[in-house]
Amino acid sequence: MKRFILPLFFCAAALLIIYTTKALTEEQAYDPNPPFTLDRLDRVETKPAGTQEEILYLPKNPYNVFVFYELGMHCVGFDMSHCCIIPPYNSVQAQAVRSGLDQAAPRLLSPEDQIKLSYSIKDNSYSEGNKMRYWQVGKDVSGSGAMNGPNDNLANYVWTHLFIYKDLAGTLPENPAASKRLTLGKEIPIPIDSGPSGKPLSGGYLDYSGERGGNMVFTDSQLPGLKNVLLKLTASYLWDALGLPLTAFNDSRRRGSIRTVNDLDFQPYQYALVQLRDAQGRPLKAQGKTVEFFGTEPIDIANCAMCHSGPGVAASLSRGGGLRLFDKEYGYWKNRYPDSSEFYARLAAASINILELHDRRHQTDFLREYHAEAATNRLGRVGPVHCTDCHGDNISGGLQTPRPGATGYAAVSSKPLTEAIHSVHARLARLPDRGGRPQNCQACHPNHRQNPKMNEPGNNPFQITDSRGNPRFSDKDVRSSGGGCYLRRDAHSNPQASPPFFLNEIGKWYLNEVSLRDEKGNKVEKMRGLYCTHCHNHLARELYLSDDLAEPVLQQGKTLRNKPIGEVIRVVAGGEDKKFKNFFADPIVGAQGEPLYTFYTDRKPTSLVRVMKDKNGTAKTLPWNAKEGDILTYGAASAGGDHWLSPAIPHCADCHLAPFVESAGGKYFPLDQPNKYSLFRYSKAHGRLACQSCHQSPHGLYPVRYEGPMKTVDLTTHEQALQFSPDGKYAGPVTCGACHTVNAKGVPVQLARTEYARDYWASVVLIHFMREGDQKLSIAELTKKYPYEAAKKCVLKGWK
Repeated sequence: MKRFILPLFFCAAALLIIYTTKALTEEQAYDPNPPFTLDRLDRVETKPAGTQEEILYLPKNPYNVFVFYELGMHCVGFDMSHCCIIPPYNSVQAQAVRSGLDQAAPRLLSPEDQIKLSYSIKDNSYSEGNKMRYWQVGKDVSGSGAMNGPNDNLANYVWTHLFIYKDLAGTLPENPAASKRLTLGKEIPIPIDSGPSGKPLSGGYLDYSGERGGNMVFTDSQLPGLKNVLLKLTASYLWDALGLPLTAFNDSRRRGSIRTVNDLDFQPYQYALVQLRDAQGRPLKAQGKTVEFFGTEPIDIANCAMCHSGPGVAASLSRGGGLRLFDKEYGYWKNRYPDSSEFYARLAAASINILELHDRRHQTDFLREYHAEAATNRLGRVGPVHCTDCHGDNISGGLQTPRPGATGYAAVSSKPLTEAIHSVHARLARLPDRGGRPQNCQACHPNHRQNPKMNEPGNNPFQITDSRGNPRFSDKDVRSSGGGCYLRRDAHSNPQASPPFFLNEIGKWYLNEVSLRDEKGNKVEKMRGLYCTHCHNHLARELYLSDDLAEPVLQQGKTLRNKPIGEVIRVVAGGEDKKFKNFFADPIVGAQGEPLYTFYTDRKPTSLVRVMKDKNGTAKTLPWNAKEGDILTYGAASAGGDHWLSPAIPHCADCHLAPFVESAGGKYFPLDQPNKYSLFRYSKAHGRLACQSCHQSPHGLYPVRYEGPMKTVDLTTHEQALQFSPDGKYAGPVTCGACHTVNAKGVPVQLARTEYARDYWASVVLIHFMREGDQKLSIAELTKKYPYEAAKKCVLKGWK
């Protein structure tokens, strides 16, 4: 079996902690060799003074460009004629490194090095037209009551809650009056086929974010007195093209009108190409080749149409309740336009069905002007429904409900978008597998594969539902299904992964009680991996709330993450093993307390800051962990609650030992918080190297599951990893040999004459200990700060 390492993110212990439980002992030791060969690296012989001759291995590439996207999948529609849940938004992000070919230290490149990075999407240069309906969909942006202004389209409308005053560097004037604001979509209209910062899908140059981060915009909070909330949309030290309106359709395969789109057109793991150029824009060459790398841009559509149209379960129930407009919608496209595919007609019908159900259940009137025979603007003056007009959504910066400037209907204050969608499906679409885990996570979320032939209905044996939306794994293990944005893709669902996993006691519980057990709870030899609800659950939230960390990387301070599992169960679940498993850690359908439902509807409030007034009555804010002042929660400040922010997102530190943990929070406040862990996409290790540079993005982390060129879900990410592979086979996290000259153990030559030099795994621990600023230390200072014995103990503790 090929050996891979599970993504190495974050360890949960202080440096010289005494490791116990099932860790390897000093006598048992471990194999210090890497899980790959160095066959694809050029060899050189060296003989330092007073030493024996040694063979060294040069970096695979003179330069490396690591390309990624913030998330492992962007789930969005492509025809927004009727409604828009979230807008199109795929960023191309990258870091560039000049390798240490001369045994010097590699260098992270910036504009100071007189270079640029150009970007494009392979065979995907446009969207609007026969791939997307977005700019051509009318919506009243100006509030005039009509949709005939130059900016009156949905692509401008969805961003009008964001603004700047001068630039994307977060410049705030001395007197930031509303009249000075430059609003996205109004004063700053979004060009066709471009992202909100103006970057075109057709290609161009990436912007560099620098030390503070980049693409900074403002929005207002839910509180009248809390305005001009700064949002940093790009993390520090990244090159970025923000929020491109990407589709899953390649130029060369898209024929006919948008009505002809079908399942076979989808290729959700798009190739983002990034090329290194000099300051004048000329391509740089190394070893006779242009320096160009690719990375994965994931984009796919949710499976709403499966249930909400045709013979789908929700559609059938709707007909029984007297709803009929969605069938008229389907008939319009099939009867009026012979080229309409079954997929497209059902997609349009599903949009109307969802709006019909919303009007029926919540007394809205979105379809009051629906015209079943209209050739355009079929919802009349209402225009397309933008869900975040009523439902706050942090991921798009919508902190207010109702959203200011909403037009076409009377927007009202409503629950957060994430809660609204997930809670109704957790309550009504209860689809347990044999073990009680909900099949509807992967049933609803995207599940197309990169190979179009596997996307033909009925051609994929792992398809989680049938054509009516009925689950196919009710008597099996949902983890064995898949073909989507997570299952049969991410490292955490990859049975080919092998130790060391660098797990803390919580992670070891998951390995032994979940991953190595089948749907009946019986022990198995081959890992089944983790499912969606093993990360997105009440336990992750409890762990975040328990943190008050003085030093997050070493987990110094208050935390549950480095405690024995018994103590975690006692604190979180009152010592009840069953409650810990079925409610907190491995929530199942119908468990006492309905954990899959209450995870979205009954959340413990998270303190954002504390507020107190001075003797003059002037309010001032204090950190969330201050000893005085009144608590102000995320829910009070944002209509999106804390969804999609650091308090509500699972962390590597939940299951992995320190130092395989995220960076300290606070730099991107309020997206993260001081004395807590930041988000993975904002985290750095090995100095300023983004975690995503070496590990890729959540839901598509290296090593993605490989099942051959035809059946692999995400072939793009597998091939991306091979660009940096030292032997052409290893597809796990990027190794030291990608950028460093290394010895036969795969350890950088900078660590020669240290104890690290003969231990690959200890050196892996070391680079995760290293955070911003540590790259400036001498080797003597570095190994004193992070001694070998501490790294070795971490390997012993976390081997399995």
